[in-house]
Amino acid sequence: MNFTKLIIFLTIILLPSFAYANGGGPILLYINFAAFVFGQVWILSVETYMYSKWLKINPATAFRQVFHVNFISTLLIGLGLPFLLALITGFAMNLPNPLGGIMSLLGTWVYESAPYMSYIWFVTGAWFIITLYLTVICERWYITKIWNKAGFICPVNINTFIWQVHAVSYTGLILAFIAFALANGLTV
Repeated sequence: MNFTKLIIFLTIILLPSFAYANGGGPILLYINFAAFVFGQVWILSVETYMYSKWLKINPATAFRQVFHVNFISTLLIGLGLPFLLALITGFAMNLPNPLGGIMSLLGTWVYESAPYMSYIWFVTGAWFIITLYLTVICERWYITKIWNKAGFICPVNINTFIWQVHAVSYTGLILAFIAFALANGLTV
């Protein structure tokens, strides 16, 4: 089975609708594990391709670099930031209303009778943009560290390159989320 067929196969079987998923959290991992895996396969594949083609490095090296950079940013931004936010919000939402309710919304805490639920999608969108920005900063820092250690000189502007890579990968994630939402009847 060649790489393209493998990616198509994984994409199809990992679509949330095939996994009978019906989640709605702001982060792929919290939507469901299949969505998280699909996102990771998409991100690693498209970013490896872009690193390989644009930077003229072999695909194995590109994959290794993309994997390391995404692993670090997933730990720090994708998992660490929500965990930190959950801790802060968990304590702050016990403050008197309306401050406690607003804090639960900012942490995107979703529970029955949660206040301000009509704003959850807007706050989720804001966190999506914030985490994109933080991810770009983190990955630019870490890939620069890897390249400096290896003596690699980036043939393109690194800031522009990292933003372009993330524009493509995040566009794919947004389209996947829209498809997921439509397939599962989610509404805003």
